[in-house]
Amino acid sequence: MPRKFPDISDQFKSTIQTHSQQKEIDTLRAEVEELRAKQSPDLETELTRLREQLSSQTGEMEVNTDLIDPNPSQPRRTITDAEIQKKVRFLTQQGQTVPIILIPQENGRYLIFDGEVRWRAARFKLGWEKIKAVLIPMPEDLHRSALETFLGFEDLNPLDKAEAVFRQVKQDTGVDPDKVFTLLNTCLRAMERSGQIKELGKLVDASSESQTERLQSLGVTDELVLQLLLSILHMGLNPASVKTQFLPMLSLPNDLKEAVREKGLKGAHALILATLSAKVLKTNEKAAAKERVKATQTVLSQDLTVAKTRELIAEIKAKYAPNNAIESKKITSLIKTIDAIVAGEELKSASPEQIAELRQKLNTALEMLDRA
Repeated sequence: MPRKFPDISDQFKSTIQTHSQQKEIDTLRAEVEELRAKQSPDLETELTRLREQLSSQTGEMEVNTDLIDPNPSQPRRTITDAEIQKKVRFLTQQGQTVPIILIPQENGRYLIFDGEVRWRAARFKLGWEKIKAVLIPMPEDLHRSALETFLGFEDLNPLDKAEAVFRQVKQDTGVDPDKVFTLLNTCLRAMERSGQIKELGKLVDASSESQTERLQSLGVTDELVLQLLLSILHMGLNPASVKTQFLPMLSLPNDLKEAVREKGLKGAHALILATLSAKVLKTNEKAAAKERVKATQTVLSQDLTVAKTRELIAEIKAKYAPNNAIESKKITSLIKTIDAIVAGEELKSASPEQIAELRQKLNTALEMLDRA
């Protein structure tokens, strides 16, 4: 599905004051639109152009690293030490080739819009006192602006992305993730029954007005559901994909969330590993968590594909379930036999010796049941 690109250039519009400068921004906007028309996935190219534009208009400057604060609306919640060390090596070898983007604050400090990993590496690992930066004004909606930017980057882990998406959904609608699942599920099932589910994907790249009109024509009359779908569509996401890919990430057990954040476990693998639940394995939570942790280590150490991960999970489930399933069938058959005996039909044709042997075996079986 083509990705809907956020119009990031709008966030920098107020930094340009003169007519000639505005004309240059309009030219840049046209180039970005051309990228969108070609369905180019290279959102970083857009940011690079914007940085260059900002540098030429506002001037690249050096800012004290201790005057810079992380963005609390930053969608990326996970910044590993490995990522920072990688950036340290680059800065050490190449120097700072790209300025970070900062938002000036009234207290004389600066908020990071783009470049937190570079800032952390420069300040806390390399001990830099200053870092190159360009400034932008505060966007009207900082979280949405940051989210739209980061949705274009593939290295944002799926858990951080899911949490960021639903923070935005809650901000737009006031709906918590658990209720989002109920509302989405009900709405999407209705669309599946009516054969309209594919229409949602076509709305991702439509204008806001068209999205609203089309959703209403598809039978979305509940105002809260309409606002929910519009919130997701405005982020360039298909609501059906959000339900299947993002919502399940929020309900992952803590051991898998940690593996996603700290060890680079991929979302698809995490969702497969999550099926090793206490309910599925018919065991307690501690035993299930132990199996998941062990399986996760195998997936990561052997770099297993999704298909191989499914095979591994199937093998683990087989250790817990098959024997019970076979036993269950045998016992069901035995119960039916006993029912026939109790009904009296079989006993009428049995010899005294058979009845005595049956009595002995039943007593033995009852003793075993009492010890089970």
